[in-house]
Amino acid sequence: NQAPSTSLAGADQVQCNNSTFNLAGNNPPVGVGTWTIVSGPGTVGITTPSSYGSQVTGVTAGTSATLRWTISNGACPSSTDDVVLTNYATPTTATITATPLTSCGLTSGSLGGNTPTAGTGSWSQISGPGTSTFSAGTSGSSTATATAYGTYVYRWTISNGTCTPTTADVTVTYYQSPTTASIS
Repeated sequence: NQAPSTSLAGADQVQCNNSTFNLAGNNPPVGVGTWTIVSGPGTVGITTPSSYGSQVTGVTAGTSATLRWTISNGACPSSTDDVVLTNYATPTTATITATPLTSCGLTSGSLGGNTPTAGTGSWSQISGPGTSTFSAGTSGSSTATATAYGTYVYRWTISNGTCTPTTADVTVTYYQSPTTASIS
């Protein structure tokens, strides 16, 4: 028998909240190909295991699956290649619990972003007369320290893989302490 064609399972795929994937293995000129599940949730199913372009279902949101494309021809050693299918969960909707905030001095209190159950959060400065640093840039309860007094807008963004991020904004106004009153 002739050695089977080299197996090419296609590029790894990522999606957002879509449990169905279309495989892109190569069509072997020599040998017969078969898809198998290497790992993944128990819900994963291959529609047509012998088709290089089969559909895969059941890759639930927040999970990934590894599939193997094996090309065999008689007694010759088989050729294999793996593809990873990742289905990201839609990120948690970003919310702010305290808006707007005021501060006497250049350090805010807790910015009030929610804790994501799907995805990760991060703070950024959208506007303001100076620059800002965050005490814990990936924590919703982070504080912000500004370099100049005035009004700032900070954005809490929750992202997860290829999914569209969600955002919420909070306005913080930093006031300078008033001059000490005195009578001369």
